[in-house]
Amino acid sequence: MSTAHYYLTLWLFTLLLTMLSLDSVFLLPSIWLCASVGCVYVAYALDRPGLFRKRTTGQVPFYIKVLLMPYFMGAQLYNAWQRYQDSVPPVQEVQDNLFLACRLFPSDIPMLQSKQVEAILDVTAEFDGLNWSAEEQGLYYLNIPILDHQTPSEAQLRQALSWLSVMHQLNKKVVVHCALGRGRSVFVVAAYLMAKDPSLSVDDAMQFINSKRQTARLNRYQHRRLSALMQQVHETPSPALPMIINPVSGSGKWHQYDNQVIGLLCSQYTPQLHFTEKDTDVAALASKLSQNTERLVACGGDGTLTAVAHALVNSDCKLGFIPLGTANALAHVLLGVRSKVDPINCACDTLLSEHHIRIDTMRCNGETGLLVAAFGFEAQMIEHANRSEKNRSGQLAYISGFINAVSDGQKQRVTLSVDNEPQQSLDIASLVVANAAPVTTVLAQGAGEPDYQDGLLDLTLIRHEPESTSRALSVAQLIATGLSGKTAQESAISHTRCQQVALHADAEQIQYSIDGEVKSAENLNIEVNPDSLWIMAPKPAPN
Repeated sequence: MSTAHYYLTLWLFTLLLTMLSLDSVFLLPSIWLCASVGCVYVAYALDRPGLFRKRTTGQVPFYIKVLLMPYFMGAQLYNAWQRYQDSVPPVQEVQDNLFLACRLFPSDIPMLQSKQVEAILDVTAEFDGLNWSAEEQGLYYLNIPILDHQTPSEAQLRQALSWLSVMHQLNKKVVVHCALGRGRSVFVVAAYLMAKDPSLSVDDAMQFINSKRQTARLNRYQHRRLSALMQQVHETPSPALPMIINPVSGSGKWHQYDNQVIGLLCSQYTPQLHFTEKDTDVAALASKLSQNTERLVACGGDGTLTAVAHALVNSDCKLGFIPLGTANALAHVLLGVRSKVDPINCACDTLLSEHHIRIDTMRCNGETGLLVAAFGFEAQMIEHANRSEKNRSGQLAYISGFINAVSDGQKQRVTLSVDNEPQQSLDIASLVVANAAPVTTVLAQGAGEPDYQDGLLDLTLIRHEPESTSRALSVAQLIATGLSGKTAQESAISHTRCQQVALHADAEQIQYSIDGEVKSAENLNIEVNPDSLWIMAPKPAPN
């Protein structure tokens, strides 16, 4: 009898029980039981594990828990009894860093810790996962919902194989579990063994697994399906996705979101993780990786993104990014306000869409810039918001630095040259040259948000005012300009669009910033590099 027929029989029985309870106090419980089993039957009859609504985090929504509570309680009792009766241990090592298991309970966490297991792949659909305990213990976790006695889809299997591959890149021990540790989990582990060694047949993989876990078995449908799916996987493997990760960006945000990022991206790619250290030449690493890939992802703040972009300018390799910094200005520009609310899902959705556009970049003293090069207020603000300040206060460090810079109002005597115009000698408080800047980059809003595809740079200049109230008024005018998109009217502010900017200050060294990094030089030479970078961006909304 198939599983669907089994649940059909059980549903008909509960339906009969409900009819016999019409005039008794058992009517409502009978209806609840009948509805619960009926829903499970539909899921199996249509092979729709998604009807259980189990998320990748292993959580089942509350309303599903309530509706299917009779079934969930019965399944938990059955799984516990089968586990008690089982002739093999709940968890067994198949090979180095890879384990097979039956249904895991929160009480199994100490056992997993004793085996140094740090990642859990749950391939069940019909009950809540272990995620709440996994998160508390800092374990990696992914759910691939598969019905009992069934097989994953091709997309699900690819996601599982990619996720296992990434976990082993990270040197994590992984346990794959289903309800009894005999079918679905065995299917995925056998597929992983075959993916690592294409010479293995299904029978070879099963023979090896059986030597470790004697109760492991596949039904005839699963056996045929595994052979067919692995042929497709071998013929068209999931594309690799090299990722350059700055683990200290945003006070270590990677370690906060890595489980989510890896789980999402493995649905389409096989991520290859490359972590930077303090002395890593990020641009050189990106240049090396870009030679063998169509896309390269930077995970970090704007500085990390700019360093990777430097290697990809004027190439066909597409830049993707996961915003993990403090400001994440480029994400705000390209992904919109949603990047401030849900940055990880927003960025991963963009990477999975595979949509890309070409944007301008700029060269500032030979370095690549994506956002702004700044002299005066902006550079002073960034210098104040050093790593320790950002770790302690986040974006408040920038706000504090900005207020201090405006209050101090340092006068800077400069000689400025724009395109082919005559040189000017000016006393300035702030000069910002922007290729792209969100509205929150106030000092770049001389005429609203800059256009990163127009082949021009936006130069916004604030002349020095001795009174702090006058300086504050100029900043307020730029805030209004950023919101309205109109050109600033304040007399101390000037804006122009240009292709080249040259700056020389009376001081021996100019302190300036480029995309959030403070630099120093004798002169500042900036020019636009039109249409020079492929970058992965959201698809435009339909008109």
